[in-house]
Amino acid sequence: MPLPPKGSELRVKIGGEAGFGIKAAGQTLARSFVHAGLEVFDLSEYPSLIRGGHNTYTLRISPRPISSHVETVDVLIALNRETVDLHLDELIDGGAVIFDPEATSTEGWLPSRKVRPVPVPLAKFAKEAGGPIMANTVALGATLALVHFPLEHLTEALSAQFAHKAPEIAEQNVAAATAGYAYVSKLAGDFWMKVEPEPDAPKRLLVDGNEAVGMGALAAGIGFYAAYPMTPASSILHFMAAHEREAGVVVKHTEDEIAAMNMVIGAAFTGTRAMCASAGGGFALMVEAFGMAGVSESAVVVGVLTRPGPATGLPTWTEQSDLRYVLHAAQGEFPRVVLAPGDRTDAFELTWKAFNLADQLQTPVIILGDSYLSDNRQSVPYFDLDAVEVDRGNLVAEGDIADHPEAVDEAGRYLRYRLTDYGVSLRALPGVTGAIQLANSYEHDEYGYGSAGEPADMRAAQNDKRMRKLELARTLVPRPALFGAEPAEADVAVLFFGTTKGPVLEAMRWLEPDGVKVAAMQVVTLSPFPADDVSVFLGAAKRTVIIEGNYTGQLQGLVREQCLRDVDETLHRYDGRPFSPEMVYAKLKEVADNA
Repeated sequence: MPLPPKGSELRVKIGGEAGFGIKAAGQTLARSFVHAGLEVFDLSEYPSLIRGGHNTYTLRISPRPISSHVETVDVLIALNRETVDLHLDELIDGGAVIFDPEATSTEGWLPSRKVRPVPVPLAKFAKEAGGPIMANTVALGATLALVHFPLEHLTEALSAQFAHKAPEIAEQNVAAATAGYAYVSKLAGDFWMKVEPEPDAPKRLLVDGNEAVGMGALAAGIGFYAAYPMTPASSILHFMAAHEREAGVVVKHTEDEIAAMNMVIGAAFTGTRAMCASAGGGFALMVEAFGMAGVSESAVVVGVLTRPGPATGLPTWTEQSDLRYVLHAAQGEFPRVVLAPGDRTDAFELTWKAFNLADQLQTPVIILGDSYLSDNRQSVPYFDLDAVEVDRGNLVAEGDIADHPEAVDEAGRYLRYRLTDYGVSLRALPGVTGAIQLANSYEHDEYGYGSAGEPADMRAAQNDKRMRKLELARTLVPRPALFGAEPAEADVAVLFFGTTKGPVLEAMRWLEPDGVKVAAMQVVTLSPFPADDVSVFLGAAKRTVIIEGNYTGQLQGLVREQCLRDVDETLHRYDGRPFSPEMVYAKLKEVADNA
């Protein structure tokens, strides 16, 4: 497999028991490299335990664009012996293991011709700097010395990280990092890797998917966010709460997900842009109220961030198994838009667009993500705020409803659910003179009343009206994104949705030296499904593959249903781990070679 040449990028894995500050240390290291102009992608893996368990943080650093993690490791920081036992095989030949010989036994794995041992008295240096909790910081300094990277980028990151605490905290951490750096500098002269800053590189953000969703919501002018914490959606609540005052957003930590969904509907009724988010299990509690959002034609945005089910499943791992769930959730039928971001830039852009679509269509919009997007950070270009547009759709916020004759009957009474050719009625907010506001969970007439006798023609007319929004939605939603070669010229064409994007794009770069041409389509909008675009793409291709993170082939099922065709090959993963580019490369290479 044509992996990046040895030494062209750095891959570091930190492992140890929960409570060792593994993720915090790793993200400090990530910020150091981003500030130095390098690209990074990180991956946190941890079990769903309140305390204890084996945690890892993997960081990939490169001077060129990267879009996912990889399976191999150049430097393993082993904060305990279990890390060596579990991850030594991931090291490339000549890779280094940084460890404390007082805490990590070398029996059974040293000496080894494959491994470069780097013993460092992590606990001793941490204690001298101010406390044993800083052993991870000592290891960060040791890592930078090993790869000949300037220490000042780390010390600046540490100073910024602890700026809100007592001054001595930052000073102690800088001292700990410096001790590790000085110690390993004497040992690293013959290590083959050298990582250099890129001072002329454009500045980058370092964000995870939930931060990107939060930024997109703020850019869209969100006024209300409600949620009950549930992994991996919890950090959106944390992000919104941290910025509520400066952004003028009301943030509510509700007693449960039922309350969150109902509060969001109420906020949307007043004209406020409103959003809630949860994992699939939390969305299950929202489903009845989600149906109310459908029948009341409420402009709400809902984040559903998938983790493996059923039931509690694997709360801290990832999967793409809630696609069919969000397409059909809630009783009855009503239109909903489902958008699936593939990376952090997508997450920002699709979130602000989701608020526009909710207003334009007066119907719920779902942002479908997963833990691989939510929990992991990537360096990205600054988000394009100039591209953000706020479109409130067919909305009247003030004045007199009589000034809008298209929305009233002959007697001047407001028709909230007036039948229209494109399914969207004029929406008047509370406070508009003459517009009586009616919204409930019942089927209703054009005024919003649940009529006596519940006539069949009224039901059919309102249902038809709502479903006509899907045709309007097709003209508004983002179309599929295309990458690589034209499908007719490609050796293999791959179809995917969501965070499979990163590993697919990475694998495509690796296939170029092999002379394998790949065409790729990312299905960004999953409802309404872009059947025409997908049919054209697959119809022009020689060999076709669908890659998705579930067992049953949910995207493949949609293609069969909507396009009346199938693909030649599939690649599924459903063990809670994300696709790696190595897996995707192997599959696409196999298909191309056997074409």
